[in-house]
Amino acid sequence: MSCFAGMGLAVLAWAAPVSGQDNGNTDPPDEELCTSGIITAIDVDSRSVYDPESTRIAPLAWTYSLLNLLHVNTNQAFIRRELLFKEGDCFDPFLLTESYRLLDQYGFMMVEDIEDYDDGAGGHRINVATRDEWSTKIDIGPAYDDGLHIERFQVTEENFLGNGVFAEFTHYARRETRTQSFGLRTPRFFGRSDAGIAAGTSRPGRFIDQYWRYPFLGEASRVSIREGYNYTTDFFAYGTDGADSLFTQVLLPVRRQQAELSGAYRFGDPGASVILGASLTRDVVTFPLPIEGTAGDFDVRAYLAVPAGLLGQLRPYSATRVALHLGTRRIRYAEYVGLDALRETTLTGLGIYAGASVGRTLPIFEASRAPAEDDWYTRAHVSITQPIGSSIIHSGWAIEARHIAAGWRDVLAEGEFVAFGRAGWLPGQTLFFRASTAGGWETTLPYQLSLGGREGVRSLPEDRFPGGRMLRFVAEDRIVLPWPTDTADLGLTFFGDLGRVWAAEAPYGVNSGWQAAAGFGLRIGLPNGTRNVWRTDLAFPIGGAGGGPVFRVNLELNKLRSGFQTPEAARSHRFRVGAETF
Repeated sequence: MSCFAGMGLAVLAWAAPVSGQDNGNTDPPDEELCTSGIITAIDVDSRSVYDPESTRIAPLAWTYSLLNLLHVNTNQAFIRRELLFKEGDCFDPFLLTESYRLLDQYGFMMVEDIEDYDDGAGGHRINVATRDEWSTKIDIGPAYDDGLHIERFQVTEENFLGNGVFAEFTHYARRETRTQSFGLRTPRFFGRSDAGIAAGTSRPGRFIDQYWRYPFLGEASRVSIREGYNYTTDFFAYGTDGADSLFTQVLLPVRRQQAELSGAYRFGDPGASVILGASLTRDVVTFPLPIEGTAGDFDVRAYLAVPAGLLGQLRPYSATRVALHLGTRRIRYAEYVGLDALRETTLTGLGIYAGASVGRTLPIFEASRAPAEDDWYTRAHVSITQPIGSSIIHSGWAIEARHIAAGWRDVLAEGEFVAFGRAGWLPGQTLFFRASTAGGWETTLPYQLSLGGREGVRSLPEDRFPGGRMLRFVAEDRIVLPWPTDTADLGLTFFGDLGRVWAAEAPYGVNSGWQAAAGFGLRIGLPNGTRNVWRTDLAFPIGGAGGGPVFRVNLELNKLRSGFQTPEAARSHRFRVGAETF
């Protein structure tokens, strides 16, 4: 990897002047060429977390004021640097919209408004108003999912001294995953580029992740560059669903080392562009024995001989690949309220994205610990989001595969159809529907899906009904309650799940038949207007496998802002660079 590291340093050195140029020309514009007028002033109003004037209850207003004293507001200079315009520039309403989106992507603040006023002399005065969210967080994440447990303990400063620097310590424990890590990242490294590093331990080993990215700035810029390196050792958990009388999970240690150098250029008009990119990647995967088994307590494990059913998915490899990436975006943005959460305001991209990649292994940088691959690979992704009145429909499809002399291998496919149904005669109510499918063919890396768990049929326990192909439907009626409005968001949900898996080629796979659940729950957002919603669900099985009701507490998972995918399929992806990653 030393060659990749040297190339990465060269890219960083070259990128300093590139990323420092931010957006556009630094020369003052000719007033005669600015037909829409010149920006003469920019006022930034960085507001604290709570607004004491939002309540008439005196003790609560006093509490808000006290809490605000404990918080450092986002630096106005930081907000100004994130804007795609400055005093003296020609006024362009498109850059105001894009600046809104760029600021809105930060988790430590929300954009309340970016407004344009006439300065009285033919120019424009821009007012930017933001409201912070808590940036210093001690986050204890309880979950009730096959029993009460503390899933996450996290100490985070997301906005150090108001400058957007992110630092955190995280302890995350969920089933086979248990990590402790320190991380540091900044969105202002060499101008507008992002950089970060994290390191820590997992159950079977250590990991480190480093990246530097100069991304496309919304729809406004032309060039994107990426560099990254990560080294991880973690368990891949196979559910046995009773096929093994001693163990409910088989834990396979997977060690992966990846490096990436990539870049892309965007042609065309904002919102209607074509992306052309190239990447050079290095990927080494090995399986350090022993394999372990557990009966549900992941701290109590026993060594296993290699199960015969896993042999087909234990193929270490090393590969250096060069690839071309081609994509197109036809996107516009609209503001929606209460789409993913309860009363949050968010800009949603509407339109189509389509991208495809083709890559080839190169006979360089071979590794003695893993045989070299000799293959071609391809991946494709299509995403469509369209409004229908006040409702939204979304569909996304992805496929990846590689080709060797013996034919196609590691074919992984996923598909989603999602609808958010809303109408004026249903105020405060959203009818949510999601249909998802995933499958794998000729897999030579660890791969297994399951129907149970909080992202499956919610009345089934984790790992229930493992398989190689899956079809699932979710329907929910999400209702926003009219009270309270000043301090919190509160809502009800009624839901139904239906799904099945097919064994296919997956280890321990079964044919489940149709399984169904129905239930209800509570959705809670703190403070009001937040994008993060906790939900408590009580799910009852309908026929099928039977069993008692299952109570779950977790964050909202079905969110358009986060994207839709099948996590168990995503963990098996070989190829993680495409036109959409820029």
